[in-house]
Amino acid sequence: GWGPADVDECSEGTDDCHIDAICQNTPKSYKCLCKPGYKGEGRQCEDIDECENDYYNGGCVHECINIPGNYRCTCFDGFMLAHDGHNCLDVDECQDNNGGCQQICVNAMGSYECQCHSGFFLSDNQHTCIHRSNEGMNCMNKDHGCAHICRETPKGGVACDCRPGFDLAQNQKDCTLTCNYGNGGCQHSCEDTDTGPMCGCHQKYALHSDGRTCIEKDEAAIERSQFNATSVADVDKRVKRRLLMETCAVNNGGCDRTCRDTATGVRCSCPVGFTLQPDGKTCKGQRRGCACSAPCLWPDPLPPAALQTGGPLIHSYTRWDFGAPPMRGGWGDR
Repeated sequence: GWGPADVDECSEGTDDCHIDAICQNTPKSYKCLCKPGYKGEGRQCEDIDECENDYYNGGCVHECINIPGNYRCTCFDGFMLAHDGHNCLDVDECQDNNGGCQQICVNAMGSYECQCHSGFFLSDNQHTCIHRSNEGMNCMNKDHGCAHICRETPKGGVACDCRPGFDLAQNQKDCTLTCNYGNGGCQHSCEDTDTGPMCGCHQKYALHSDGRTCIEKDEAAIERSQFNATSVADVDKRVKRRLLMETCAVNNGGCDRTCRDTATGVRCSCPVGFTLQPDGKTCKGQRRGCACSAPCLWPDPLPPAALQTGGPLIHSYTRWDFGAPPMRGGWGDR
């Protein structure tokens, strides 16, 4: 004869599967399977912490944040999340209102800085420029020697200070970059050393010859073959020479405005309204009705936004589901 009819415990809600498990009906029984992002035998399920492994870090190159059944990657200030949801890319703050700089904005990995034309020096807000004076040893004097901030002392004379994220050097004038500012100029990881920041990369990437950028290991192999170095010493010499002669760190790479380091050297570009000239360095165009060769002086006084002491910050994240494409800008539904 016919046996008793199968009871679907899952639909009736009589199963004892964990709240983070999926109930599957079977002939005369049922089984429990933990949802993706959880582990266990089904009647007991616990969240998998994808960020627990410090070495892999969920595949995130900066910060990994664990959430129930999932995780998301975020980037340090000055970086934005790449389309893969894991890598972090530099944000060019100079493209937005010249970074708030009154005269010259120079982008760097994870940060930017304002500079002034000859005859001006940068004020304490690090964005506006002040005309130099040659009278006496004060902060208006062009020979005060401070790399960042000059302050006049009560007894006369000057004292130098540095922007946040920099340390004052032993000569009490120069400023040394640390990992606390723009991630030390490193795209992925940064470690402070006696000689300055030392950059590193996530395990899927290799350090570019510029000592800051991280590239996928297949691209790194191509770059090494192009160098065709015969010894480690030769590679070191080439890297040092490149850092000294062919990067945006030296004289902005010779560019009028924006300078970017590439595998083949520096690449100059111009803001909207300007055209890059045949020399590959100079920008020319029209701005506010006057012809000028960039950088072009901004009007004074500046709008309040230009006097802010900090540049724009970008904090992005992506949520990842197993087997599903990334969802940008929000948590989404499972």
